[in-house]
Amino acid sequence: MKTILVPLDHTAAAEATLAYANKLALRWPAELVVLYCHPAAPAPAAVLQAEEQRLRSLVERLRYQQLTRHDGRRLTYRYRVLAGCLHDHVQTEALACAADLLVMGLEHIDCGRQEAPGNHAAAITALVGCPVLVVPPGRRSLPTRLAFYANFANLELNVLPRLAALETLFPAPLDLVQFYAPAERGRRRQLWQGLRRAAAHLGWAGSLTHLLEDDAPVEGIGEFCARAQAQLLVIAPGSPAELLRYFDGCYRATSAYHTRIPLLVLPSAKRPPAVACCDKCAERLRQEALALGPSHPAYHAG
Repeated sequence: MKTILVPLDHTAAAEATLAYANKLALRWPAELVVLYCHPAAPAPAAVLQAEEQRLRSLVERLRYQQLTRHDGRRLTYRYRVLAGCLHDHVQTEALACAADLLVMGLEHIDCGRQEAPGNHAAAITALVGCPVLVVPPGRRSLPTRLAFYANFANLELNVLPRLAALETLFPAPLDLVQFYAPAERGRRRQLWQGLRRAAAHLGWAGSLTHLLEDDAPVEGIGEFCARAQAQLLVIAPGSPAELLRYFDGCYRATSAYHTRIPLLVLPSAKRPPAVACCDKCAERLRQEALALGPSHPAYHAG
């Protein structure tokens, strides 16, 4: 059984996130694990029960409001309501439910803290081993065209099976895009080889490869997506700083195309250890990781 983990807050944008996750679960098909982290910790059991009921009400309303009755009945949900911050729980929860995909909102609020859109999502991608799909506010259909940007010359090929596993979820044409700066024109042959090797290894039906000159790849991939009318951008960032560039305020201010479509982030082959926000959280997370048993990797907290 495939599993989609959906962290929600109680903002209006959470409805769009859940509605998109519902569509994904129907197409795959997959079970939805809906996670809410109440920022006040510790929280009385009565408070957590009330939050779970609030979560169930949202799920049931969207299930039948935005889907046909037949499709709504096909969806299965599990609920997790915890006290504390999402970034302190998400790694353990993703391991516990064996999440194949995590879907969260671009403007998700974590631990009651409002940050620039995308900042919390960027932090979460460093904590989980599955792909993370970041959904902007607003209702949208599932994609009919995808674009995949990465530095394919340096990309670890063991990242690609994570994307190949999602082909049934996104059965649409996929453009693999590699950019190079004018100073790198002498490396075109090497870059083509890396791009074609990745395409062959991925084996995505109907994929196309594009090697384009542009010394500003984030702007370049946004313009490419706009021309191709892609409805989903896939990236494999080499570092957290590279991921954060996609959410930079200048792109949001200009309503750049890539900020208006969902962004699927493939996990890097090597992830940095998770860091708890305090010693108390670190000890709690260590105990939770031990409770998962030896079949799960330990949660490293500093």
